[in-house]
Amino acid sequence: MTLLMKETTTKFDPIALSILWSRLISIVDEAGTTLQRTSFSTVTRESNDFAVVLMDRKGRSIAQSTISVPSFLGVLPMLTKALLADYFPEDSWEEGDVVITNDPWLCAGHKPDIGIVSPIFHQNKLIGFIGTIAHSPDMGGVLWGAGSRDLYEEGLMIPPTKLYTAGKPNDTMFNILFSNVRAADQSVGDIKAQIAANDQGIKSLLKLMQENDLDDLQDLSDAVISASEKAMRKALQEAPNGSYQYSYDTDGDGKGNGCHFEITITIKDDEIIADYTGTSGPHPLSINAVLNYTYAYTAYPIKCTFSPDVPNNDGSFYPIKVTAPDNCLVNAKKPSPLGARNITGNMLHSVVFGALAKAVPEQVQADCGSACWCIVLNGEHNGKEFVEYFFLNGGYGARPNMDGEHVLSFPTNVANVPIEILESDIAVMVTEKSLVPDSGGKGKYRGGLGQRFSFKNVGDKPLNISLLTEKTQTVAKGIIEGQDGQKGSLQIIPEREFPPKGLDKLHPGEELILTLPGGGGYGCIEERDENSIAEDKILGYIT
Repeated sequence: MTLLMKETTTKFDPIALSILWSRLISIVDEAGTTLQRTSFSTVTRESNDFAVVLMDRKGRSIAQSTISVPSFLGVLPMLTKALLADYFPEDSWEEGDVVITNDPWLCAGHKPDIGIVSPIFHQNKLIGFIGTIAHSPDMGGVLWGAGSRDLYEEGLMIPPTKLYTAGKPNDTMFNILFSNVRAADQSVGDIKAQIAANDQGIKSLLKLMQENDLDDLQDLSDAVISASEKAMRKALQEAPNGSYQYSYDTDGDGKGNGCHFEITITIKDDEIIADYTGTSGPHPLSINAVLNYTYAYTAYPIKCTFSPDVPNNDGSFYPIKVTAPDNCLVNAKKPSPLGARNITGNMLHSVVFGALAKAVPEQVQADCGSACWCIVLNGEHNGKEFVEYFFLNGGYGARPNMDGEHVLSFPTNVANVPIEILESDIAVMVTEKSLVPDSGGKGKYRGGLGQRFSFKNVGDKPLNISLLTEKTQTVAKGIIEGQDGQKGSLQIIPEREFPPKGLDKLHPGEELILTLPGGGGYGCIEERDENSIAEDKILGYIT
């Protein structure tokens, strides 16, 4: 039985559309599961640092995997549209092609994020594309993080290249990758897992089309995109028109060379524009962001505010525009280093919510104890080289109706690597993982607590380490009279100089103690329920 309406080939019954839309999301989620289960690295397998997107033949997003890092929001459609316009025209694609690139200005803003796009053919006709982006364990150059001095030190940049042509592998490209990255089995293995995920998505989509007598994706794509756009525009129309400004400062290098953000958000009827004029220029550390990455982390909190329940696709983002001056911190140009651009992107929710609080205070949340702290370890274990990632989170910001969650990842949603896996993969021992009392900002609703996480090198060789921290000099801001969260800190034992952002070595016997910041509070502390205060004391959240 077909779900297509009999009286027309271009419109769908609302129930049929809902069913098909849900099936499409299930397809990309299934492809995402394939990617996780066939990947070699913990950054993909455990931390979920990836996205899968189904697109029509114009490169427009129809469905995005439920487990997707917000930094990839809209990126694969941008990439695919660029491939069609400038590299591989529609009539040049063949069944079995696979295109790869990690160009930061085409893809997700730094070289470790690899975009892989495959065409979808049905009845010998190109009907769409499926793509994955995943964070590679390594792309050569200096170890991933904030330590590079320019773009070229950050390893290989792969221009849009056919990794497979009509099913035949590009052995030269594979050889280049194997010869230039650390832990090549992990990095190349993850690329092959991305290809497998695309293949799984294609098989499932073709089965869906067969079951429902669909010859093409365009009518379904038009319907899904139109419905999403309509929902977003309707939500924006309910907000007050006006321009809303906000300023925000971050740590920068954590040693006094900070960063400044300025944003003006303009709501006019059913459209919203976010402009970053006044934001700092490029930073000497590799924490600069390109505009497509800035778009993703600006559009995400806007969507959370106005239309959180509508699945992600092109239509959701048509009403959202993002602008920034050329060559500023959030619109970096070559050869600015970009490796740790996630530190900057993860701050943008704070800037966006700060401005939107002046327009829709009951729809935003307080600042979170982010950006997510990142630790990358590299060395040799049991005779084999490794690159190991793990991520740590501070407290979540309080919301208009509830306390912030403790150590919850936001705006990124990367997951923790389980301690058991970390300790089995490399020679480290975790010595503490605990909540930090009093770290959440007070308010009618309390910010989430930060955490203390410490680990020791228990091996007999030094480990290369790349560390990314934030809010060791600044704090998560409270909102609507809520108080600020507590800032974070880092310490190494035995004590010595250690970079808050950058590269170093963790020598045998050394212990690194990381104390992550708490989230900001929401609303006036005098309005907090006495029972909630008593419960916080019983649970040890406050002293």
